[in-house]
Amino acid sequence: MTVNFGIDLGTTNSVIARYDQGVVEVFKNPIGHKETLPSVVAFRGGRIIVGDKAREYMEKDPRNVFGSFKRKMGTSESFWVESITDTKTPVELSALVLKELKNFIYTGEALDAAVVTIPASFDTVQSNATRQAGHDAGFTEVFLLQEPIAASLAYVNKTSQEQVDQQWLVYDLGGGTFDVALVKTEHGEMRILDHQGDNFLGGVDFDNLIIEKIIVPYLKTRASFGDLEKELRSSSGRYNNLYYILLKKAEEAKVNLSSQTSTDIEFEIETPEGQLLDIFFPITRDQFEMCIREKILETVAMIRAILERNGLTSQQLACILMVGGSTYIPLVRQLVELELGIPISTTVDPTTAVAVGAAYFAGTKKRSVVQQAPAIDVHRNLKVKSGYSKVTQDKEEYFLAQVEGDWKGLYYRIIRTDGGFDTGLREVTERFTEYLPLAANMNNNFELKIFDSQNSLVFQDNTINIVNGKYGIMGQPLPHDICIEVDDPENNATKLEIVFSKNSLLPLKKTLTKEISKTIRKGSDDGVIINVLEGNHTASPLSNLSIGIIEVKGKELTVDLVKGSDIEIVLEMSESRDLRITTYLMMSDQEFTNLFNPSVRHVSLGKLRDDLVMLQRALDEETRGAVEREDYELSQQLNDLRITAVTLTREIDRLPEDDVTDTKYQLEDKKKMVSSRFDELTKDKKKLRAKTEYFLTRKWSQRLLDEHGTEAEKKEFANLVSNEKKLMASDSALMIESVTKQIEKIASHIRWRTPEHIIRIYYHYASLDDEYTDPEKARKLKEKGDQALERKNYEELKVIINQLYSLLPPQEQKRVDIKGTGIV
Repeated sequence: MTVNFGIDLGTTNSVIARYDQGVVEVFKNPIGHKETLPSVVAFRGGRIIVGDKAREYMEKDPRNVFGSFKRKMGTSESFWVESITDTKTPVELSALVLKELKNFIYTGEALDAAVVTIPASFDTVQSNATRQAGHDAGFTEVFLLQEPIAASLAYVNKTSQEQVDQQWLVYDLGGGTFDVALVKTEHGEMRILDHQGDNFLGGVDFDNLIIEKIIVPYLKTRASFGDLEKELRSSSGRYNNLYYILLKKAEEAKVNLSSQTSTDIEFEIETPEGQLLDIFFPITRDQFEMCIREKILETVAMIRAILERNGLTSQQLACILMVGGSTYIPLVRQLVELELGIPISTTVDPTTAVAVGAAYFAGTKKRSVVQQAPAIDVHRNLKVKSGYSKVTQDKEEYFLAQVEGDWKGLYYRIIRTDGGFDTGLREVTERFTEYLPLAANMNNNFELKIFDSQNSLVFQDNTINIVNGKYGIMGQPLPHDICIEVDDPENNATKLEIVFSKNSLLPLKKTLTKEISKTIRKGSDDGVIINVLEGNHTASPLSNLSIGIIEVKGKELTVDLVKGSDIEIVLEMSESRDLRITTYLMMSDQEFTNLFNPSVRHVSLGKLRDDLVMLQRALDEETRGAVEREDYELSQQLNDLRITAVTLTREIDRLPEDDVTDTKYQLEDKKKMVSSRFDELTKDKKKLRAKTEYFLTRKWSQRLLDEHGTEAEKKEFANLVSNEKKLMASDSALMIESVTKQIEKIASHIRWRTPEHIIRIYYHYASLDDEYTDPEKARKLKEKGDQALERKNYEELKVIINQLYSLLPPQEQKRVDIKGTGIV
């Protein structure tokens, strides 16, 4: 049994569709017969209203009507509902929309499983929040599908379309989010090659720009309102109710201006002096387009970034597929085509394409239902695993079955349920195969039955569905790198090690073997931290989002974990991005497993401001260094980032603590982008520093080798520098540093054989008078050292140096270390 139902859970509108025998039907609202349901929820005393009627109440009772909550999915935000004196989370409100969509199904089918779409740029927390909304709506199974994939499935599976292998872009500009994806069809399958997006760029932002750039300036010409923007956006502001009314007015104006050259705005507002003003004024399309032009150019910049990353020109793309309600805006289509020179395709309905594609995908997803075969022979313990493509362009499909259990003496039979194919009875083997002929351009259902020698049925599978003439997907791409945080002892910090790369196809699994970086005593509070993060692997851990942490404390250990012992970490990520981490401690023979699906993130304005202040300081320091090195190009790039960080800080300072918009989440995302870019720029500096250190070390080590090195040491050195050209061309500062350390190790052994080095080190420790923890013992050791030096007994002098070192306090021996993760 397949899922069949696909849902586009949109910021402003939602749609539900069903797949049946190769055909997709978009359901209509039984009230009004519209295919779209506004994603708006109203509370009227004990009643809950969803959709168009709820939207109508926005002007009458804005404190009890809620929309655009998809933009806050995965956050700790909640909405206060006055009529019920309680709060509702974005997940709870989304669940109410999903429940309402069930009423669109006129066939009487029970909807307890569905494919629900999400923006490709949704992080794991936002994705999990969406799945939770599905479960809260009563779905026992929720499969997530990225929106650009869904739109592309609708595009390639239009029955009227003759498809050849090609690649194109999906431009998905909806009510609250933007995604652009590079898509390719090849050999009957479709694959997402790359994507980029912004979870806070869509029609809602255009609505806010109308308020900010047109309505508010006009109001200021009519009366003095003080800080009107703050009074509108703050939940305790004088005009907060009006803000929600203006959002609705702005949205209506936006829609009208997509087909008209002007429209009117009309509402009432009371001045601080108590005067009631009737506001009525026109907005032209030119005014609107001036407001949104920069936002559209931001989407164009993302497309250019994808083309550059993939080495493509505009001429190599078939089209840009426009989906999402905001693509109805004429300037969007005009500007994108003008800037990029790629033909615009409007082949699919922008408002329903995502739901249609989700339904196609749902038609290939099996329900997790155990098929109970009649009269099954439990004594045989028979299990059959089958493999085949669920969607194909071919006229026949290769079917493979693998049998476990007592299969000897059994017979199988595969029939197509329309009567078009029957294998007849054939002997079961441990692995058997068949070529299944397919009826063209439709769903083909097959039944596999296994019988014993008495012709009694012992196994049955009637869920083999293969669609001919349609396109499937090779898998959903991972939207961000998945990394693990490990210790970086040399820099007294932590760093990221990539586990799964962005655009890898889900599901994914990988096993890592790491070393314990410090001894952890049984029963202690110390421990090992396995921190898995999502984001850019070249950035610092602070720039990324933690999606799963396992902390194994000393109190949980059965024996001490010794520094250098191995730890095995298995990471698994499902197609819906559930993360499973299994940790095996080899020394203690203990295993720890956790399944992570975090669905909430919290943003503190104070913490966000502190992060930006620290980022500015780091940028200042690096900028000064770049100027001193006369690297003016880098200093300009760093200064531009600093200006952005300062601007973000000022925006935070202007935000009220009780801001009702999603601005703080936008600011956090922008902070991460600045931090990530800073990491990229300084990564080049680290690489330059690593190269400089390598060549300096190589030079003086070569001199030492020539004068004092053994043949074995010279050979080891030659092996290390033999791949120097390849090493310098690498993008890894860590790799260069690793080779440098190995060269230093050889040189260190040689230096400790040379009297000059031993004498220099001894004089250094002899000059430290007040630093020793036991001055009297140190004085006696220095007397012995002077005597050893007179006798030129350098072996004895080395022992005395080590004894002096042990008398230094810990902070003099080594800097204070960070706590770290405990693994390297």
